[in-house]
Amino acid sequence: MSGWALLAAGWILAACWAIGGFVPVFLYRRKMIEGCTRGLSDLEQWPMVSVVVAARDESRQIEKSLRSLAGMDYPSFEVIAVDDRSEDGTGEIMDRLAANEPRIHALHISELPSGWLGKCHALHQGSKQTAGEILLFTDGDITFAPEALRLAVRYFETHKLDHLVLFPSFSRRGYWEDALKAYFAVSFSVWTRAWAVSSPSKNVYVGIGAFNLVRRSAYKAIGGHEALRMEILDDITLGKYLKQRGYRQDALLAPRHVELTWLEGVRGFIKGLEKNAFAGLKFSIFNLLLVTSLILIFIGGPYLGALAFRDAKIWGYLAAVIAMHAAFGLQASGHRSGWRVAPALPVVACIFLWTLWQSALVTLRQGGIRWRETFYALDDLRRNGPG
Repeated sequence: MSGWALLAAGWILAACWAIGGFVPVFLYRRKMIEGCTRGLSDLEQWPMVSVVVAARDESRQIEKSLRSLAGMDYPSFEVIAVDDRSEDGTGEIMDRLAANEPRIHALHISELPSGWLGKCHALHQGSKQTAGEILLFTDGDITFAPEALRLAVRYFETHKLDHLVLFPSFSRRGYWEDALKAYFAVSFSVWTRAWAVSSPSKNVYVGIGAFNLVRRSAYKAIGGHEALRMEILDDITLGKYLKQRGYRQDALLAPRHVELTWLEGVRGFIKGLEKNAFAGLKFSIFNLLLVTSLILIFIGGPYLGALAFRDAKIWGYLAAVIAMHAAFGLQASGHRSGWRVAPALPVVACIFLWTLWQSALVTLRQGGIRWRETFYALDDLRRNGPG
């Protein structure tokens, strides 16, 4: 490559980070739930909301999660807590809380029928027990602020939405765990273009297991979770189905109102994503190679140039390094990880890349995935999942 081409490559990388790194931040920062609901009037009549929580072996988190749900200040809601074949006391905790809190109802599942993923089946069964005109699907490791549901429904109804996603913060842990989760959150937001999901485009959609608020009529129209019965990424695919059927969707940042306790430690992060990282790439080697190339070019490229050159060509690469760390720090601060994780970007990018490859290799080697102690063959996932 000629000297002029190398010089231009550095500044092109810097421009990509300046535009692609910062513009989405400023667009998405306008989507904080506090700002978006400020000034909105309370509803004259609050619709009934049914919260469906599916959990398997979540005894460490489920009580805190259900108590936070029961403590919400929303006027009219119920909680359907679904124990999906737990063996660690999760079901007993649900029963104890349900006995003392009339808004919590426990549902126990003892068997998984063929042709279903466990979580999809649990959410499907839970949804059949609901009475609300709005459904909230969430996980057993989420903690809610008292006003979270009230703010969400106020925004949902005012804007006449059919699907609303709230992005949570991650509970603070060690430095490297926080940095990894910030990288995951930023990558997910960029991948889904979450700041643009309110646009009419049917190719821009989002869904998240922590907070999927759905109008019952729209949920039934797409076939509910029965339509997602073999879909590993059921939360995202729910959003995809709703958007592609023309239903109105939006996403807000709610780091102070919804908190996720997820995948403890670096090893836990890698192990936890083993089942679904390759699924996120649609089990495609081509997509894996494409993502690998993009990470190497846009994160590895600036460092390579900054270390390789000592003349005028270095400045573009140095600018790209500074821009990408600043963009990462700014985006991570929106998820409450803070600027402190910004220096960790190259390391966590390598760990994330390793996680993708390990997920692919494990999935291909064993011919499927093992999730919640159940094995699902790759051929069945490809054949029966919506894709």
